[in-house]
Amino acid sequence: IDQEEDIIACLRAGKHVYAEKPAVLSERALERVLAVSKESGCEFHEMADTVFDEPYWTMRRLVQSGKIGEVVQVYIQKSYPMHPDTRPQDETTDGGLIRWAGIHGIRFLEHITGLRVRAVSAYQTRLGAPRPDGMFTAASLSMTLENGGVASACFNYLNPDGFGRWGNESVRIFGDRGMIEVTDGKRRSHLYTQEQDEGELDITGSDCRDYFDWLIDHLHSGSPMPMSQEEELHPLRTVLRAWENAVEIQI
Repeated sequence: IDQEEDIIACLRAGKHVYAEKPAVLSERALERVLAVSKESGCEFHEMADTVFDEPYWTMRRLVQSGKIGEVVQVYIQKSYPMHPDTRPQDETTDGGLIRWAGIHGIRFLEHITGLRVRAVSAYQTRLGAPRPDGMFTAASLSMTLENGGVASACFNYLNPDGFGRWGNESVRIFGDRGMIEVTDGKRRSHLYTQEQDEGELDITGSDCRDYFDWLIDHLHSGSPMPMSQEEELHPLRTVLRAWENAVEIQI
């Protein structure tokens, strides 16, 4: 809840900022931070490293190369364990399900495809929460994309410990010339085109780098970032809009 003021204090002190996600909890706060960043001459970035990891980086390269043609539909899943004894019940602590966990899903969508979400609607529920007024446990988002495509997302705190991994993610992208997927927390990946089954994604010789390394090089030498600030932050804008307009399902 204090991060907005902390970011602004750092910027005004002449420091570049690399903020935990969600960097802020409203679009008003984001515009305020961006204005102070411009005024101070210091750079503001969010820890937008979600797809700077294999096999998502290779997935991004293949999709943006046109391997599966025009992106028509995208499905995203992001699931974490509930762990009610340690997870905050108050969304002002970490941003809550849509803004804190869901932002990863929207980064999968936008940073892999290179397409921005044009409109988003959301439903969320507290069903299964440890207390009636506690955390939201699940959310579903429906989106339109700037190219006329559509997308849906499933976010929840329902990943069972038996799954064996903290994050249970799936990304499926359907194009007019093929389909590509990374599923089950990166355990499986696959590429299908109209011509053939191309099998598991090949990450041999990957040039994937940590997003923080990109930023440090950029600040030291002026080398370009792999995406613009607006591209970096648009998933944040999307989850802020989704949260602002989300409909709570009454139990």
